[in-house]
Amino acid sequence: MDPGEVLEAIRAAAREAAEAALRVEREGRRLEVVGRGESGDTTLAADKAAEEAAIEGIVARVGSARIVSEEVGEESVGAAPRYTFVIDPIDGSRNYKRGMPLYAVSIAAASGGTLGSVVAGVVYAPMLGAEFYAAEGHGAFLNGREIHVSGAAALRGSLIGISTTPKAQFLPQLVAEELARRGAVLRSWGSVSVELSYLASGGLDAYLEAWGTMRVVDVAAALLIAREAGAEARLRGRLSDDPLLALGERVSMVVASTPGLADELEEAYAEALGWRPLEVFGVMGVAPLR
Repeated sequence: MDPGEVLEAIRAAAREAAEAALRVEREGRRLEVVGRGESGDTTLAADKAAEEAAIEGIVARVGSARIVSEEVGEESVGAAPRYTFVIDPIDGSRNYKRGMPLYAVSIAAASGGTLGSVVAGVVYAPMLGAEFYAAEGHGAFLNGREIHVSGAAALRGSLIGISTTPKAQFLPQLVAEELARRGAVLRSWGSVSVELSYLASGGLDAYLEAWGTMRVVDVAAALLIAREAGAEARLRGRLSDDPLLALGERVSMVVASTPGLADELEEAYAEALGWRPLEVFGVMGVAPLR
């Protein structure tokens, strides 16, 4: 299968996964916890149902597959899989639990073992009626319409998404204060795949997640979508400069509509914390493989 065919397969699988999550909600089990996934996070009934539907949908259409997903971890199905499929069955689980629509199914397909080898991606937010998708070299789309980044070149007045995960403790708040001082307008939606996808369509001008806590499953699809829409994406992994498609990998990244805006974001971050975004793993004493 070529990347275009793989994209169609994961688009269908994402819709099936979303329907599985919505079915759990209709059954009144939105808050039901069924265990803890390989990622270490609590697993909702909806996480498990959506992941199972996604994997079943992929295998039914593609056959052999290497899977990297929050709940099952890393596994291979069939012999000699050509593609690795990176799945976040519900990106924005806290939002889902609270009945908020800001969550999505995220599925990426990669021809190799790193984030740079992703060739197709889909982010489907069912409650927003928004399906973002891209295949490498063919642009990015929202509900069938080609999308592009905003082109914002200056930090002042730009709409900046920022991750405020509790795992990062106080670091996001320090950087947010500096960004606000420089005139940025801040947003934090609780779903990186949704935020990056809206960056791709011009809804946000940039996104910052540089605390050393982000997993590749959260960003694999949306980063391709943002890049195909014209975004400047600067990132580094904890285990490798080009982040590995592995559950233990973490990613630090600055994504912006233009290189100039990315430069300003990096400068503000460095002013607030004393190091630059892609240096975070070195500061923590974890140097990436080269």
